[in-house]
Amino acid sequence: MTALDWPEGKRGAVSLTYDDALPVHYEHVAPLLEEHGLRATFYTNVLSLGANPEAWRQVAARGHELGNHSIFHPCRKSPRHGWLDEAYDLKTYTPRRWTDEMRAADIVLNLVDGRTKRSFGNTCCNTEIGEGETTHSLEPLIDELFVAGRGPLCDRTVTADGLNLAALGHFSGDARSFNALREEIEVGAALGGWTIYMIHGVGEGTHGLFIDPEEHRKLVEYLGGQTDIWTAPLADVATHLRGQISRA
Repeated sequence: MTALDWPEGKRGAVSLTYDDALPVHYEHVAPLLEEHGLRATFYTNVLSLGANPEAWRQVAARGHELGNHSIFHPCRKSPRHGWLDEAYDLKTYTPRRWTDEMRAADIVLNLVDGRTKRSFGNTCCNTEIGEGETTHSLEPLIDELFVAGRGPLCDRTVTADGLNLAALGHFSGDARSFNALREEIEVGAALGGWTIYMIHGVGEGTHGLFIDPEEHRKLVEYLGGQTDIWTAPLADVATHLRGQISRA
């Protein structure tokens, strides 16, 4: 297994990503990260961001990424997605509709943070739209619009072997212990890889999916103390890797 090419002195990378533009993210998570010299990606669906755009503008100004997480949070509807409106079932989406909605979300995000390049957080970790004969992979669409896509929930460290910036793959951090997360990060760093986490809420009542605040604090403190592991927003790491690929 081949190691990725990291900045000098770094043996691996980590990206913490937080979904759905929750108040706890700008009230507590971003300040905690900054206290330990870290920056993250906040995947912001536009309808949630609109509740407090100024707070998100300040988060972005302090160096965090506002990743694209769509306007309406469409997903491939299943029995466990009872909350999803039928209008936003990805099984009914065409490439044109998906692309148009993501471009519109990008326009709104640009008005908030002034940035033109960002990553995409696959809603519900889905990687396809359509159904049956109309099924279409999101990878070429993501590659056209974004510097990277977080891709599927696959519990796998990103390595140079088969690197796919349009469908990176990631772990969940929700309901996990710090010890389990640390072990994954250390294994990933030993491979010279990139460990990506998806987290929703931090603390009970912040989201149906969440990590315990104390476990989260331990994770942030640990990463803040690792001088040989690069913790950075997903778009920053992906941009670095794209630069390495272009020079290869």
